[in-house]
Amino acid sequence: MNFPKGGFGMQIVGVILAGGESRRFGTPKAFAKKEGKHFYTYSAEAVNPFASKLVLVTNRKLEPLFEKEFTGEITRDHPSYEGQGPLAGIYTAMEKYPADWYIVSPIDVPFIENNVIELLIKYTGSDADAVIPVVAGRKQPLIALYHHRVKTIIKTKLDHGFRSVEKVLEACKVHYLSMNDEKKFININSQDDYKQWIMEE
Repeated sequence: MNFPKGGFGMQIVGVILAGGESRRFGTPKAFAKKEGKHFYTYSAEAVNPFASKLVLVTNRKLEPLFEKEFTGEITRDHPSYEGQGPLAGIYTAMEKYPADWYIVSPIDVPFIENNVIELLIKYTGSDADAVIPVVAGRKQPLIALYHHRVKTIIKTKLDHGFRSVEKVLEACKVHYLSMNDEKKFININSQDDYKQWIMEE
């Protein structure tokens, strides 16, 4: 495996965030389909080529569903932070699977491609704590690269009741990376989104 700038042997864990409640969507978004494939598989396939280990962080209710078909590691949110959003998922992976860097992706971005992840990976040799895409002026902190140094920052924020990724970034050295292909970052949050982007594609 070749990690530009980062060096051979660097440990990079891929983290698929799959613990959301999907309230707006109505059913678990991870198992919605695009072209016959579950949404979460697009995230896994984008991240997997660059990761020395692929981890899916989910909740108690969804874990049995993923166990039927996901071939990577599956874990639930750390008990202290269960149900506290994506920060809890990122922290759980960092706590349980030590590595140099963590590539993060949610499960509701079925247009994501591995060339997005490849661009992020090029910055593993930098001194940044986080590498965050910016698309059409919007930060995308859940399709991003985080150094293991961020783990203590996340824990501190969670312990103080903060669940916003932005609060973590305020305490980090962040490299913001401008990207152009907005479609690859589209989140499918509702049935209306699904009809617009998947059924009418």
